[in-house]
Amino acid sequence: MAFTYSDALTLDRDRVRFSIADTVSGSGPKPADANFSDAEIAGLITIEGTWQRATAAAFENLAALWTRQVTFSAGDMSASLSNIAEGYRSDAETWRKRWGYAGGTASGSSATTRADGYSDDLDCVTTEDST
Repeated sequence: MAFTYSDALTLDRDRVRFSIADTVSGSGPKPADANFSDAEIAGLITIEGTWQRATAAAFENLAALWTRQVTFSAGDMSASLSNIAEGYRSDAETWRKRWGYAGGTASGSSATTRADGYSDDLDCVTTEDST
């Protein structure tokens, strides 16, 4: 599994890693301190179309991964690792509200579109919500 990160944040992969706090190999946000692989992040960027939506998708994946973690107790002490999933769900929702879904637009009163197929330049168009 390849893991690369540059804090210069010049590549989309690095921007996603920075946003999801996946910047140190062996100390990632997945259960057991696992990292996303470079290939996984590249795939999310391809599927989602922008690094911002790829970040939302990464948060959604983290929520799914942490939901499966167990709740355990011993005597008067208990811990629920699955509660971590709720934080990631909230993060994903925030990113989706701002940047939207692949093939769609952001929800609410503004829509986000790429200036062209090759840049990270985004034009925000404000529209009236008819609902």
